[in-house]
Amino acid sequence: MTSTFLRAVRHAPAPALLTGWLVAAAPGGVHARAPELTACLARLPDDPDGARDYAAAWAGRGGGAEAARCGALALVALGDPGDAAIVLDGLAHAPGDPAARADIADEAARAWQADGDPARAFDSAGYGLGLRPGDPGLRIVRARAAVESGHAPQAIADLSPLPDTPDILTEALVVRASAYRRLGRIDLARADIDAAMRRAPQDVAALLERGIVRQRQGDMPGARSDWEQVMDLAPDSRQADMARQDLAVLEADPDAP
Repeated sequence: MTSTFLRAVRHAPAPALLTGWLVAAAPGGVHARAPELTACLARLPDDPDGARDYAAAWAGRGGGAEAARCGALALVALGDPGDAAIVLDGLAHAPGDPAARADIADEAARAWQADGDPARAFDSAGYGLGLRPGDPGLRIVRARAAVESGHAPQAIADLSPLPDTPDILTEALVVRASAYRRLGRIDLARADIDAAMRRAPQDVAALLERGIVRQRQGDMPGARSDWEQVMDLAPDSRQADMARQDLAVLEADPDAP
């Protein structure tokens, strides 16, 4: 089972990625952590520079892989997910506990997504699934990477059947809806996105996707309403930026499907 630390990171690229990632860095995850790792992770939400410095000092005292992991997550928080992903991938491939390495592979995949490299995100998530087959969180990460890299059928395969973990089912539905839409299966996309919206009516990723599906169905007022809600609920998010772009296109050509 994926840790609390990872379950809160389910909505993709930075900076929106960081909100859940850093909140989950607080003590209390499923896997027991060394006190120094807990202390380092606890600095991430409010003081990523401090977390990076703490990790560096800890590494100098022999902190090893755990210090490197916290330092890499601090790099994500500081806007350098590419370098962080390289470190995390290396840690995931190093000898050690398979469960911990699977968690780190998940973190590496999300860092690659934040860096705009879905192909490497797909590879990292796939490696994690080799360590922990069937893990629902890793299935979602790989499916999202597959959608972003133009391999929608793989995303649908990864998410069929849907994971039965309640706290990530909404994200799985949104990702699969996006995959169906890209394949032109608007009926199936609409079924998935409606199911996601029933579970989480104010989820901005779900609202963004439903707006796109509504646009494809010719429901321009509905699309506009969804995208405006995204901007109201999370004005500084990546989803809001995408909603603004979609609204600009809609304003330029209101009759375009």
